[in-house]
Amino acid sequence: MAGKWIEPFLHLAFWLFCFWVLYTAFSFERVEVVIENGVERSLYSRDTGAALFIVATLMVKMVVFYAVAFFLLPRFLRQRRWGALSGLLAALSFGCFLAEYLLQPIATGHYFRSTLPIGVLLYLLVLLAAVAYRLGRDWWRHERLRAQLVEERLSAELNYLKAQVHPHFLFNTLNNLYALAARENSPALTDGIAGLAGLLRYVIYDCQAAYVPLSKEVQFLNSIVEMQNLRLDEQDDVMVALNVSGPYQDKKIAPLLLAPFVENAFKHGIRYGHSAFVKIELAVEGPFLHFKVVNTNFSRPGGQSSSKGGIGLDNVRRRLSLLYPDRHQLVLDAQENTFTAYLQLQLDEA
Repeated sequence: MAGKWIEPFLHLAFWLFCFWVLYTAFSFERVEVVIENGVERSLYSRDTGAALFIVATLMVKMVVFYAVAFFLLPRFLRQRRWGALSGLLAALSFGCFLAEYLLQPIATGHYFRSTLPIGVLLYLLVLLAAVAYRLGRDWWRHERLRAQLVEERLSAELNYLKAQVHPHFLFNTLNNLYALAARENSPALTDGIAGLAGLLRYVIYDCQAAYVPLSKEVQFLNSIVEMQNLRLDEQDDVMVALNVSGPYQDKKIAPLLLAPFVENAFKHGIRYGHSAFVKIELAVEGPFLHFKVVNTNFSRPGGQSSSKGGIGLDNVRRRLSLLYPDRHQLVLDAQENTFTAYLQLQLDEA
């Protein structure tokens, strides 16, 4: 709780320090030499009206500092729009410098009127301080997220090792079940076992990497849909559709990021004896992935959006904030009869 006050306190301390430096350096009005009893003394007098002017000019510089740190740099530096950024920095600095100069007549001090180079130097220092602050703040935030991601990844690996079933034993068992189902002439069961083996192979082996080709994730979604269709028959009034479009073969994505939305849709969107639908759309446009899942909503209010158990949507939100900060948009819309999940991601090239 106390941590959130550290940054505002540091800002206040910084500007108080700036006030002290400027007041100490520029508020001297005159030096009077007095000789008393043969002893020479120097008496310094300060222009107390300079304090008002220093406060006014610091407020103008604060406008420059925070406009650069919180508006200009976040919008133009990430996009590498150097020309627009330089022009806006120059226009902002010149405008504020002009406003500061026009404030001089209301002040009792005149220390800036004859020291134009010092005023320009102070603005350059403010700009450098704003850039250093923004870059340092972004670096610190990135390092915190990276350390948190490493910690969560280690925790996930430990949990995985605790619950891991030896893959060779698992696949050998599935092969035995597949052979048994084939002898019993049960195509649906053999298809289900083969599909389950494919899903487990992807989860156990391919998902060890930080990012996987988007084409493999699409194939994994297809396998999930096929596995879910096994529990349906022709009498069930259920419509399931998966549409994929766009050049997704040359993109990569964090593994198992889209699957929870599909699993969530089948879990809450299908109920035997009721008409239902699950529509899945995946489209790639330039660097952006648009992923939308719409399904009938049979869960109680708030049930599907929380989706406790399994991976869950809360886990997906956390992974998105760690892996795609400022590069994603997630919208969950729960209506009375339908539930919509929309995810937009800025992807990396494979």
